[in-house]
Amino acid sequence: MIPQILAIIWAQFRITRNHLPRTTFGAVLMWFLTALWYAMFAGLAVVAVIGIPHVPVETLRQALPIALLALFLYNQTIPLFTLSTGWALQINKLQVYPIRDSALFSLEVLLRITSAPETIVILLGGVIGLARRSDVPVLAAFCLLLFIPLNLFLQLAAREFVTHAFARNRFREIITIFFVSIGVLPQLLVRTGLGLKLKPYFLAFANGHGTPWQATSALSLGQGSFLNLALLAAWTLLTFALARWQFANGLTQDDSFRRGAAYSSDKKEASGSVLDSFGNLFQDPIAALVQKELRSLVRMPRVRVMFGMACIFSAVIFLPIVMGEGGHSGPSFFRRDYFPFVNLYALLILADVLLLNIFGTDRGAAQLYFLSPTPLVSIFKAKNVVAWFFILLQNLLVAAVTPLFMHVTPMNLAAGFLASAVATINLMWAGNLLSVMMPRPIDPSSTMRKQGNAKIQLWILLCTIGMAILIGLGYLARWAVGSEWALLSVLAFEFIVGYVVYRVALDSAVERGIAERERIIDALSKTSSPIGGSVG
Repeated sequence: MIPQILAIIWAQFRITRNHLPRTTFGAVLMWFLTALWYAMFAGLAVVAVIGIPHVPVETLRQALPIALLALFLYNQTIPLFTLSTGWALQINKLQVYPIRDSALFSLEVLLRITSAPETIVILLGGVIGLARRSDVPVLAAFCLLLFIPLNLFLQLAAREFVTHAFARNRFREIITIFFVSIGVLPQLLVRTGLGLKLKPYFLAFANGHGTPWQATSALSLGQGSFLNLALLAAWTLLTFALARWQFANGLTQDDSFRRGAAYSSDKKEASGSVLDSFGNLFQDPIAALVQKELRSLVRMPRVRVMFGMACIFSAVIFLPIVMGEGGHSGPSFFRRDYFPFVNLYALLILADVLLLNIFGTDRGAAQLYFLSPTPLVSIFKAKNVVAWFFILLQNLLVAAVTPLFMHVTPMNLAAGFLASAVATINLMWAGNLLSVMMPRPIDPSSTMRKQGNAKIQLWILLCTIGMAILIGLGYLARWAVGSEWALLSVLAFEFIVGYVVYRVALDSAVERGIAERERIIDALSKTSSPIGGSVG
């Protein structure tokens, strides 16, 4: 088993090394930001190293189980909130080789470290801090590391469960939106009175006997017993058996993208007739391209999940901020402009799949665009038209959901729709250029991984900042003049300017796409490595 694991790691290392000479300023900057993120947790670990030796033992006995429970919840929920489960094995690429299932399982468990490595950094700080105490045996302090396997096994089991649920077309969107919507709970607990009411129950649960965090805490403080060790071992074995069972089920299932498997022929015809009617508003070849693009996008799990998040999750994620501390009214800006704000946030969710990488979901099939007699400019226009269709539908759905939670005036609706139009037209021309400058393939069936390297993430960040500046100028005009019409006038002017830039940028994107078609096709045709994910 060990040689097989080392062979997979060596293959991944060689693939990664081949990309190192292409390191750019954007990648270095993203590495720097990542280093800052982990430096923050390293700072918390240093605080634990310095502070734990000076904490009274009674306080430590009460606080350590709470800290372990908090780390447990962070480790299990953050990957689901962010739809990013770290590195993972590409099972469809490895199953063709004579590799034992136990080797794949062991490597998959180790890769769970990449989902939330911050928790391990803090645990190491806790180990060093406990080892520096004179009343805690050194070997007992290392018992804190026994909490890691339990977390890794349970995280793998949860990931496999969610991944298998995604394989069912009828449930994947609902499950994803459910998990991501749980991200509202931390804000709700912190900013409302609900958190204060639940605090005693949380503390009682953290210090409850028989829980793995309480058993780990007792063992690491040198005050544990054989019963604590047996309880922790039982919890670990239970999560191991659950993870092994889920992983074995995953190996027997086909996780490939099943186009329209959940739909009957009647539903296909009904859905197709609606989409065709929209495409018929245009002339060929754009009409045919629009119909093709609509049919393919509505069947892609990643697009459906992002669309559901944009329509529902965006409307409720900021509600705790609006409610304010203790349930009182929050900042007046959010209450006054709640719809425009959440509408723009929803647009950002959709931007990556609809605007900033328009050829990504086509992948290798994009070569047909350069081989067919259809002008490339028509393909750009058709994809942009479909993007407008989805974004308009998203605007309407968010406008329908938002009044359920917040008062919305006609001026709010007008500002929200116009701000979305300004952001869309500017992100659209930027996305057309980015799609030929830095094309990248997107797996349409993968909803649990971020698909983009550091350079792409940097450009998305810059586009987001540019959008915020444009929209901010409109609100600055409203503040200066004291009139909503000033906001609408500035946004209308920015839309006109954006449209002019869009026409110029479209010609540039078409010219560059034709000139560099071989590079674009090659980039979109690349497949993932044996170990893939959101890192790298």
